[in-house]
Amino acid sequence: MITTNAARLLGLQHYALDVGGPATLVLFNAVSGADAVARLSPVVTGWKNGRQTFLRPASRLLFGQQHQNLDGRLE
Repeated sequence: MITTNAARLLGLQHYALDVGGPATLVLFNAVSGADAVARLSPVVTGWKNGRQTFLRPASRLLFGQQHQNLDGRLE
């Protein structure tokens, strides 16, 4: 769900969803805006002015694989 409501609430002027626009957005792991708020859905990735600024990879279980403990030692 992409809207200009957030830009309006922040007082950003001349903001539009257009090809070639600034592409400032954050993606959540949710099926709707209401779901994102109700479940406090995790953030997946984000862009600022057309450049990806962060990526939060999906969690993965390390069961049966060698991994580091909190002290940095391999288990």
